[in-house]
Amino acid sequence: MKAYADIYKNGKPIFKAELADSFFTRLSGLLGKKNLPEDGGMLIMPCRQVHTFFMKFPIDLIFLTKEYKITGIEQNVGKNRISGYYKEACCVLETAKGAAAKAGLSEGDTLEIGV
Repeated sequence: MKAYADIYKNGKPIFKAELADSFFTRLSGLLGKKNLPEDGGMLIMPCRQVHTFFMKFPIDLIFLTKEYKITGIEQNVGKNRISGYYKEACCVLETAKGAAAKAGLSEGDTLEIGV
């Protein structure tokens, strides 16, 4: 059974993310998916770096500290790429391309996560 996390900014819901917090859910990630809804995503924990090998669509990457403060954002990451390594990150939120900007997210923002 899939678990989900609701992601909020300033108390306003911005994403509903599938939770990937086990070996198998982290291993499979978004592989096999053809797209993500604009308000959807995947929260991978723990995670400091990701790859997009075998992905079928570009994504935005939002790296978060253990306090859910945004430590880095990479936008429009295409297939067959490796993200930067974010030492301070404990997790990454993968969203549809353009979703980070549409939600008004910036490095330094703090998100709230309800699991």
